[in-house]
Amino acid sequence: MPNLSIQLHLLNVWIRVKLTKHFPSFENKENFACWRRDWIMDTIKAIELRKSVRSYLPKPVEAEIITQLVRAGNSAPKVGIFHTSVIENPGILGEINEEALVQYQNSGDKLLMGRAALEGYQPLYGAPVFFLFSAPFANPLKEATTSCAATCITIAATALGLGSCYIHSALQGIRGNSKLMEKIGIPFGLTPICGVVVGHSAEDSLSPHRSITENVNYCR
Repeated sequence: MPNLSIQLHLLNVWIRVKLTKHFPSFENKENFACWRRDWIMDTIKAIELRKSVRSYLPKPVEAEIITQLVRAGNSAPKVGIFHTSVIENPGILGEINEEALVQYQNSGDKLLMGRAALEGYQPLYGAPVFFLFSAPFANPLKEATTSCAATCITIAATALGLGSCYIHSALQGIRGNSKLMEKIGIPFGLTPICGVVVGHSAEDSLSPHRSITENVNYCR
């Protein structure tokens, strides 16, 4: 296998060839270098602007964007297999909310019980799309694998101007509910691990995070 520098060079050449086919100006090395720099900066900016959004507009997400988000999730680092269920059906989203609320109410967890007691509270926050990730329960790295996919989708959603939120506790209403899992289309033998809701934010989803540096140390 070629070393990393050769692989990166080949990737760079491939990208330039593909872009030049559609944008002749990229034959100019300076134009291509500017585009590549801007593209990298856009990625970093999306990572920095990402935040958990818990309020969404009643507006669907375009099919083309959903396809892009699925591809982003499938591009994540992974160990073993995982499955993505893209849930847009209002009835199924409502059932997930209802089942999760019941679990919250009976959880004995003060935080979850407090949320369930809030009027109008929805564990999926009213988002129109829910990406649910499932993996074999026996995979010791199932949480890491599916969370990597979830992270890629949240960053891609931010870059596309959408809000998103990582979902975990709401899955209590899905696990063990074979009928609901069948409705969702989760393959036999896989267990729901985590998810991401995505939609058009009803709040300021692009406000910058407070920079946190206290949790970092460097060994140089």
